[in-house]
Amino acid sequence: MQDARTSKTKQLVVFVGLVIFAAILGGFSGLLMSLIAPENIFSWAGLAVVPIWLLLDSYFELISDGFGQFGKAVRIVSTLAIVASFYAVFIGFRGFAP
Repeated sequence: MQDARTSKTKQLVVFVGLVIFAAILGGFSGLLMSLIAPENIFSWAGLAVVPIWLLLDSYFELISDGFGQFGKAVRIVSTLAIVASFYAVFIGFRGFAP
């Protein structure tokens, strides 16, 4: 019984780690895009998220197989973390971009 609990705890720790990794990557991308994109055009931000999301979604698909029944939840939450952190940082730093 304890092995099942330990296994679920390890899965939860890895899950949280993946979400944090996704949020950091999305935030870093948002920072770069806020500095690179033209000031009046917000559609560039959406174009930057698409390749990152596609690469990470395929990566998380491979990793999420280890989560069994929680695999789809891992992918959805990781994708939401990428998009939310990207736009939070992008909008937050947009006023300071050159």
